[in-house]
Amino acid sequence: MKKSRLNIEKDCIAQFFQLSNKLQTFLDRQLKQDKLTIKQFFLMIVIGSFDSEPGFSKVSARFGTSRQNVKQLALKLQKNNFIKIYTDKNDARYKHLSFTEKGNRFWQKRDDKDRQMLKLIFDSIPSEHLSVFLSVLMELDKNIDNLS
Repeated sequence: MKKSRLNIEKDCIAQFFQLSNKLQTFLDRQLKQDKLTIKQFFLMIVIGSFDSEPGFSKVSARFGTSRQNVKQLALKLQKNNFIKIYTDKNDARYKHLSFTEKGNRFWQKRDDKDRQMLKLIFDSIPSEHLSVFLSVLMELDKNIDNLS
């Protein structure tokens, strides 16, 4: 019996959440030795993706969550000395985020670990499937943005 499109869509959403939870659990275990969660790790990736030291608004827009959520994660990263949060010299209302020396050292030693982790996750999937998967994820992202 062939599934209806609606049932396939429901299964996709369910599978997406299940996969998201499994991925978060797996990556949290991988980062435990560094005393990081995957969300903190992703926040550091986002901070590092800017050409200059960004503020909370820019980071939260790219991260895909509220400024308050970003601030809570950033405060934990600052407490563990991975990043610093500092006030703009021209506008006291604007806070910047930047890496500390410890944060920079952390990224310098990540390359091999990250390659190994990605290999573990994606090794059995052909490149052409990954390309389609990425396209579908980007299309879903666009659709969700349009709903907001």
